[in-house]
Amino acid sequence: MLSTLLLAFIVLRILQQVIESALAYLNVKYVSNPANQVEAKEYLSISTESIGKSLAYARDRFSYGQFSAWVQLGYTLIFLALGGLGYVERIVLHTFPGEQPILHGLAVFAILGGLSFVASIPFGYYHTFVIEERHGFNRQTKKGFWLDQAKGLALGAVFGGLLLAVLLGIMERMGSSWWWIAWLAVFGFSLLTAWLYPTLLAPLFNKFSPLDEGDLKTEIFRLAQKIEFQAEGISIMDASTRSSHGNAYFTGVFGKKRIVLFDNLVKSMSLTEVVAVLAHELGHFKLHHVRWGLVRGFFTTGLMFYALSLCIPLLPFYESFGLVGVTNYGALIVFSMWFGLLGFVLQPISSLISRRHEFQADAFALKNIEDQRALGDALLKLRETSHSMPITHPWYSAFYHSHPPLLERLKAMNYIGGR
Repeated sequence: MLSTLLLAFIVLRILQQVIESALAYLNVKYVSNPANQVEAKEYLSISTESIGKSLAYARDRFSYGQFSAWVQLGYTLIFLALGGLGYVERIVLHTFPGEQPILHGLAVFAILGGLSFVASIPFGYYHTFVIEERHGFNRQTKKGFWLDQAKGLALGAVFGGLLLAVLLGIMERMGSSWWWIAWLAVFGFSLLTAWLYPTLLAPLFNKFSPLDEGDLKTEIFRLAQKIEFQAEGISIMDASTRSSHGNAYFTGVFGKKRIVLFDNLVKSMSLTEVVAVLAHELGHFKLHHVRWGLVRGFFTTGLMFYALSLCIPLLPFYESFGLVGVTNYGALIVFSMWFGLLGFVLQPISSLISRRHEFQADAFALKNIEDQRALGDALLKLRETSHSMPITHPWYSAFYHSHPPLLERLKAMNYIGGR
């Protein structure tokens, strides 16, 4: 018989999925309504054929997303209801007898992580080689897909295992003050990985080459100098080997930053359009969006660990999920599941902040580029190549979208396409 806490969790998790499915359904119905497409087609001069392609992509993603979400939720809840966590724990305790809490925790997380990885493979494969392939976005080979999965698994095992071992060690040895020490350690680890990402981690998945000398490089450095952005270099990333989606970003958390351009972005856009997209991305840096994001992450992590410290002594917290007793690894597992529910409730706040930042970065870019239409033209090209819908149901956007719908962004920029 299910415990009250576990039953409450299952009911709340199903309720969350029902809400997510309802929002997704509302969005598909909204974008499928020809009356809602009229303004976007007229204002942005988007053809009926182009809207049709975007709609087909949206519908496929909706169907796939609903199927994968419900199936993955189903086997997760069945696993919990049948006492899967307790079964995994008993296997580990039998395999490694004695008081070895850190080893036990690493082993339990390794088994659960392995199960999650194996369960996610079919969905990732289908998304890449069916959904993305059907709509012309996939550029990845099957060999590349499996190689990426292996690299991701290896990196997750190394870095995740290292962080988990440190965290469990702090929880075991630091007494009641463990939570703030763990807070600082986890945040420091996140800064370390951000620092290592451009030089150590990213090259494991993509090739980076310096941008050739020429007008584009000159204009980018001119923009960087104008806004006082210290650029260490400009690289081209071979994103086209995986997808036709284009983008640009900058990396680095200390000192000079490196600018990265997707190769398909450079190939599909004019010089002024590439510079406009980059101006938007650099706007996030100059307007301190990145720094404020780090500050929010810092305090959120602290609150999370403090809340976890309050839950650790509660025996029903563990027993309701089939675990043997009070353990630090058990606390991390169960708390992370409950925290996921809280994250869903708070998600609209995060999305609201992110969308506001996007509007601000757009305005920043327009102030720092010569051709005022270049950014709008670039966003329309990105929409065309990604088949994204320029409109979204307001409720769906409020919950999930870190970027405003394209029509809203272009209206805010006073951009009128094709006029």
